[in-house]
Amino acid sequence: MPEKSNKDSPSTREPVDSLSLDKQFDRVEEVTIIELEELADALEFILDLQPHICEIRGSDYPCILCENKCSVGKCQEIKIMRGKGLKTINSSMLSLNFEKRDTFEEYVVSKLVRELTRQKLNLIEPEEGYDITFFFKQEDRWKKDEIIVFILGLFDKVKTLMPEAKAVVNTWIRNKVKAFEREETLKKMKE
Repeated sequence: MPEKSNKDSPSTREPVDSLSLDKQFDRVEEVTIIELEELADALEFILDLQPHICEIRGSDYPCILCENKCSVGKCQEIKIMRGKGLKTINSSMLSLNFEKRDTFEEYVVSKLVRELTRQKLNLIEPEEGYDITFFFKQEDRWKKDEIIVFILGLFDKVKTLMPEAKAVVNTWIRNKVKAFEREETLKKMKE
């Protein structure tokens, strides 16, 4: 009797073309590089800040937080692939979204942002629709290179953090299931 062919069985599926995987991987890698270059350019722009004495307050108050909109503190907005930046003469903000594919990754990002906020790393309450918002004052211009390296590293690290976090959780779950199975087996043996 001839065997029925099953399209979904592993033995009859088309072999995976490794070249197409490489092309897909390269395309994803290119997007990442473009995103990082664009983010670096945006950071250069929004960290180009100058001291400014507010005529109303008489101090170097961050114009981006000021309710009194004057011509000197005029706010400029820039859009980037994963966020936006707002810049005035002496202060700026950068709001970013991290790539998330599911609710677990959303949870990991929210915990990461909460921990970064606890460490007081130039973070404020994220703007609506964004995962993280950085706030910069004119004093931060002296740490521009450090800030750029940190944010680019963070943005890049979050992409590698997701599979790592999932692997840790999956290992923990497997270990718990095995421990449960051992306990159940021991209970049965005692009975």
